[in-house]
Amino acid sequence: MNLRPIRWPADAAQLQGFDASYRTTTIYVPEVADLSLGLREVDLAEPFNKIYDSEDILESVATAAFTVAAESAGGVLEGFAVVNLHQWNRSAELSALFVAPGSRGRGLGRVLLARALEFARAAGVRCLGLETQTTNVPAIRFYRRMGFRLCGIHTALYDPARVAAQEVAVFFTRSLGES
Repeated sequence: MNLRPIRWPADAAQLQGFDASYRTTTIYVPEVADLSLGLREVDLAEPFNKIYDSEDILESVATAAFTVAAESAGGVLEGFAVVNLHQWNRSAELSALFVAPGSRGRGLGRVLLARALEFARAAGVRCLGLETQTTNVPAIRFYRRMGFRLCGIHTALYDPARVAAQEVAVFFTRSLGES
């Protein structure tokens, strides 16, 4: 496994063909009451499948402050992470972290996240945040294991013409200590 920065635009074709999909048999349902919020896990009658728009991925990479790609010995992209910086509040955003389906379960997500955290700490930010969907149960479980905490739910962020009705934006953050 070789870790390197994403080479833009040289890696665009591999990124465009990257399988960033996921499948789940459970989702989280937002529970918002007054000033309290939470997520309740619910089993689905039919599996939920999500395929991310490759144009959104390309845009995220093209404007990133930091990227890291994991490629096989044969040069095949197996995963990548993308981070953006927000100077106004000294924070960083993990705008993408994807591992190809055939490479999942081997610790690659942990390695990519570790590199993103190293970059964020070196940049002097106080936290690393991210946004995902209530349907992305595998990612939510991963981020929680990695020390991220739920910090928000946005029930109207996504355009209902572009996403499934069950998809609601959820936000997580991980403190990096005061810098």
